[in-house]
Amino acid sequence: MKRLPYLLVLMILALAACTATNDAEQAKQAATIDNLKKHVEYLSSDLCEGRKPFSKGAERAVNYLKEEMKAIGLKPINGDSYLQEIPLVLSQTQCSDLMTINTPKGKLDLKHNEGFVAFSKRLKEEISIDKAELVFAGYGIVAPEYGKNDYAGIENPENKVAIVMVNDPGLGSTGHYFKGDTMTYYGRWKYKFEEGARQGLKGVLIIHEDRGAGYPFSVPVASAGSKLYVNNPDDSNYYCALEGWLSNASARELLKRNGYDMDQLIAEAKKPEFKPFDLKSDVSVSMNNTFIYNSSPNVVGYIEGSKKDGENIVCIAHWDHMGYGKPINGDTIINGTTDNATAMAWLLETARAFKALNKQPERSIVFLVPTCEETGLIGSSYYVENPIYPVEKTVAVINLDVIPLWGANNDVTITGYGHSTLDDMVARLATKYNRYIMPDPEAFNGMFYRSDHLPFMRKGVPAMFAKGWNDNREHGKEWAAAKIKDYWANVYHKPTDQTYPETDNYEGLMQEVHLFFDLAYELVTTDVYPQWKPASEFANIR
Repeated sequence: MKRLPYLLVLMILALAACTATNDAEQAKQAATIDNLKKHVEYLSSDLCEGRKPFSKGAERAVNYLKEEMKAIGLKPINGDSYLQEIPLVLSQTQCSDLMTINTPKGKLDLKHNEGFVAFSKRLKEEISIDKAELVFAGYGIVAPEYGKNDYAGIENPENKVAIVMVNDPGLGSTGHYFKGDTMTYYGRWKYKFEEGARQGLKGVLIIHEDRGAGYPFSVPVASAGSKLYVNNPDDSNYYCALEGWLSNASARELLKRNGYDMDQLIAEAKKPEFKPFDLKSDVSVSMNNTFIYNSSPNVVGYIEGSKKDGENIVCIAHWDHMGYGKPINGDTIINGTTDNATAMAWLLETARAFKALNKQPERSIVFLVPTCEETGLIGSSYYVENPIYPVEKTVAVINLDVIPLWGANNDVTITGYGHSTLDDMVARLATKYNRYIMPDPEAFNGMFYRSDHLPFMRKGVPAMFAKGWNDNREHGKEWAAAKIKDYWANVYHKPTDQTYPETDNYEGLMQEVHLFFDLAYELVTTDVYPQWKPASEFANIR
C-alpha cells in the first residue's frame, strides 16, 4: 500500500511527458508546405527586387515579414513595431586606377579590379596612401593559444601596410594545428582587417587564393566599390586607413621582385616561430569616398517564456540580398530564393508551430530576421548590442541560411561541427527522421564564420548552423555533390537563384522545420545549457 503514491507519481509524470510530446507533435502540424511555398515565392519574387537594403523591394519584403509575424501572434520588439532600425552609412569608394609599388626591381603598377581592390571604413572623403612601407606578416594572426604572433616586433606600424595570406596556417593540412584544413575565425578576412587595426597599422592587404577564401577574386572585386556599416563616427579611427586584396598573381610578382618565392614564404608563415619582416618596397594608392546616410531594419518578434527570467534562444534567418546584378539570359534580379527566402520561410513556420502549443514555453524564443548579412553581418551584430534579452541570458542560437529546394535529405550537414554540444542534441533528434549528422566537407572555406550566428558566438553563445545538403534522399550523394558544385558556380548570388515551380521540392525545407522545432522545443522546455567543446576558439569567452 505504501508504494501506491510513488507509482501514482510515476504515472502522472509519464502522462505529463506524453501530453507534452503530443502537444509538440500537434503544434508542428500548424506549419505547412503551402505556407512555406507562399513565403518563398513572395520573398523571392521580382516584386521584392532582390531585397537589397534601401530599395522599394526590400521595403516590400520587410512589410511582408512584419505582417506575417503579427498574424502569427509574435510580440513585437519595440512597442507595437517589429522593426529595429539600424542607422547605416553606405560608403562608395572610387579608387585610383593604379596601385603603385616601388620594389628593389623597379616600379610595379597594379590595375584596379584586376591586380588589387581597395577600400576604407574611415569616414573621410579623401584617403591617400603615399609610399607606405610594406611588411610581410604571414597570415596576419595573433593567436597565443597556438603560440602565433605574426606581428611580433613590427616597429612604427602606423606607417606600414601589412601583406598577409588568406585563411590560416592549417589550410591544406590534416593535423590539429589551427584545426587542420577546417578554417578557424583567424582565417577570415574580417578578422585580419580587425587585427591590423588593433596593431595600429596603416593598412592590410590580403593575398587572395580561391580555395583559401572560399570564392574567386571576382567576389571581393564586386563588393569593394561600396560598403555598408553602422553609422558611428566615433569608431572611424579604429579602422585601418587602407583595407584591400591583392590578386594571387600580383602578390607573387611583388614578392618575386623582393627576392622571395611565395610558396616558400607560405610554408615559413605556417610555422609558430615565423616573424614578420619588412619588404624593401612601398605602396601608394588613393581613394575618394562618398557617403549615403540611411537606415535598414531588423525584423524581430518573440514569444515570452513563462519563467520570465530572460533566458532565451534565438532563431535567425537574414532577409537582405543582392538586388540587381549582371544579367543572365536577360534577367538582372538576384532574387535570393535559397539565400535566404527559404530560411525566412522556415523561421516563420517554426514561429507558427510554437504559437500553436497549448502550453507556454519556459524560456523565451526570439525570431530575428536581420538586415545586412550580405554586407558584413551588420544586422545581427547590432541586435547583439541591442537585444530584447541580455545576450548573457541567451542559451543558444539556431541559424539557417542557403537552403535549396531539392527535396528531402538523409543527412544533416553541420557547418562548424565539433564546436558545441548542440551537435550531440541534433544527432539524437535527427534519428527520429532517419537522418544522420555529418561535418561540412568544405569546412576549409570558413562558412561557419560567414553568417549571422557569428556575432552571438563572439559573445560566447553556442550556435547551430546546419541543413540537409550532401545526401539527397531520392537521388543520393553523387547527385547532391553535382548539384552543390553547380550551385556555387552558377546560382549563388546570381539571378538564377530564383523559384522554379515545376521542379521545386519543399520536402527538405519541411524537414528542417520539424528537426529544428524539436531542437528549439527541447531548449525552451528543459534546463539544458549547451556547452562549448574545449577545442572551440569560443570556449572560454563566457
